[in-house]
Amino acid sequence: MLRVSNLKAAYGKIEALHGVSFQVEQGEIVTLIGANGAGKSTTLKALMRLTPPESPVVTAGDIKFNGVSILGMEAHRVVSDLRMTLVPEGRHIFGNLTVVENLQLAAWTRKNEKLDKEIHYIFDMFPRLAERARQRSDTLSGGEQQMLAVGRALMTKCSVLLLDEPSMGLAPLIMYDMFRTLKRLNADGLTIIVVEQNARLALQVADRGYVLDTGEIIAEGPAEDLLRKPEIKAAYLGG
Repeated sequence: MLRVSNLKAAYGKIEALHGVSFQVEQGEIVTLIGANGAGKSTTLKALMRLTPPESPVVTAGDIKFNGVSILGMEAHRVVSDLRMTLVPEGRHIFGNLTVVENLQLAAWTRKNEKLDKEIHYIFDMFPRLAERARQRSDTLSGGEQQMLAVGRALMTKCSVLLLDEPSMGLAPLIMYDMFRTLKRLNADGLTIIVVEQNARLALQVADRGYVLDTGEIIAEGPAEDLLRKPEIKAAYLGG
């Protein structure tokens, strides 16, 4: 479904990715793990075709979606045409809007479509959001804001969901609930790519994983195998 080949990307003169290659098949959960600065978020931004300075410039390699290169595609078409959506690190919800308004805004391109079915699905997935539907989103807890960020992405009717550090700042109970929800979304047919600092948790829910180190992939394989590798355990899983 998604194939990244020898991808190099830079912020100005600083190269952040040094030839990254990986693939994601339809229906998988794939995780990218690694230390801070390894290039995980940069990879997601490159996939979404976001523009500089927030996103890097791809200098070599290719990104293919269902066999077609998307390097020349604009970010809004990645969302509307490919149905690939990013939940960014830090959530970036619209704090002055209510929960429902945030969800509705995410579907602005679907001008004449009724949104009741999708909103009901999200409220079923995240009952706390249903309880706070008319509440300003800047008054939500961190966990509730993360739920809203995921719900907002789902309003695009995405088939591929990219998540950047979904557990950041969450209490352990909320963090585990979030990853259980990702498994449920995957069971409903959603393909998921997740960048996550909590490598153990990410590998426990993923089908396959890739380990990035300073812009290069240094290990890959089934998630269960990576969890058992001594060098991975020592470097990223706390021994």
